[in-house]
Amino acid sequence: MYLDKIKFFLKKLKLKGVVLVYILTMCLVPIVPRATSTFLTTYFYMGVVVVTVLFTIVTCRIYNVREYILFLLPFILYEVVVLLDNHSDEVLLAGYQVLLFLLPACLGFYLVTHLFFAEMHAVLLIVMISVTSVTTIIGCINYPEASRTLASTATSQDPMAVLYDWNNIGGYSFVYSVVLLYPFVILAFKMKRLHIIFALLLTGLVYYMVFQAEYTYAMMLLMMSTMLFFVPRDIPVKKYLKTMALIAILVLIFRVAVAAIVTNIGEMVGNQKMVDKINALLLGTDAVDNFDDNRDELYLHSLTMFLQHPLFGSLTGGRKITGGHSFILDNLALYGSIGGALMALMYRGIYLRFIKPLSEKPGYCILVWTFIETLVLSTINTGMWLNNLCLFFPILVCAIYGSDTYINITRPLPQPQIPVNTLKSRR
Repeated sequence: MYLDKIKFFLKKLKLKGVVLVYILTMCLVPIVPRATSTFLTTYFYMGVVVVTVLFTIVTCRIYNVREYILFLLPFILYEVVVLLDNHSDEVLLAGYQVLLFLLPACLGFYLVTHLFFAEMHAVLLIVMISVTSVTTIIGCINYPEASRTLASTATSQDPMAVLYDWNNIGGYSFVYSVVLLYPFVILAFKMKRLHIIFALLLTGLVYYMVFQAEYTYAMMLLMMSTMLFFVPRDIPVKKYLKTMALIAILVLIFRVAVAAIVTNIGEMVGNQKMVDKINALLLGTDAVDNFDDNRDELYLHSLTMFLQHPLFGSLTGGRKITGGHSFILDNLALYGSIGGALMALMYRGIYLRFIKPLSEKPGYCILVWTFIETLVLSTINTGMWLNNLCLFFPILVCAIYGSDTYINITRPLPQPQIPVNTLKSRR
């Protein structure tokens, strides 16, 4: 029986499926990009990126071309602004950076407009995350603060970064990507696509990994997402947001009790530093400053830069050193209202393409939360998280609701300009 299943998987796994799996491993398994750059050189993956983007363009159906262009246009314009600001002389490298930025959006659009083997890719996604989470836990135990060190290494060739990659230790991008994907565990459970035992095992694994990685905001987002277990899957979005706001208020009111619970968990896990960070966040801002940068001042610095040059930001020759801890605020500081408008258009395109079409599906509030928490993370930390929003999102959605989920969503029929009765009377 198992042999037949393996044969079925191999038949389904065509060349484009292999390429997609490879791209997923490049995103989620640190040892793979390290091995690729070491044994195949960076140009190999550059070629994969170029071919993949061209493939999504060539295979775009005629009736989707206009929608595809409008979807990608804000991303392209944003990268043009970034290139103009950087004044890069390396044309090849600059072009590669643009395609690398566009890759998740291009792949995501392809996945929602074509049938693909969603279940298999979702299983592989879970396996990759689970394996890297385990190796990250082991790595953080053997090399304390390894995951946080990866977020601050100057280059990918830093000796510590090389060591940690070969140990498959996930850094900043991996930890937060997993946290942003965690609501899908709850959605799959509520849709009866994942047994409660596996849901709890994955929950425990993610919590333990985040504790060992010592990312405070990741833990707070994870705790907020866990509240989805206690929310009905068919709850309206507005009511859900009100419920989450109420829970946030209750956490603030009973923050001492919450801190005590976190302390008990930390003692079981054995990471007192992470416990101290979360308690500092819950119980006093003065203590937070002893553990991390003063985020309030850094956010205010970026906001002040934007207010000084609200239209073009630093594009007109102003200072370019931002707070460095907020993707959204830093972009406003660097590119002004132009950058803000392009960000708004990019997020709007993502919402309209991947999320809004699912508004009639059960568990829609969970999907909306995955979008909201990504916006929150991009506001309080770095990164736009396009892999999560554009690539991982449609794979998991199609695995939970069905491979033809997006394709089967009917578009509203065009409304006649002349009433039907009038047309009949003219005959």
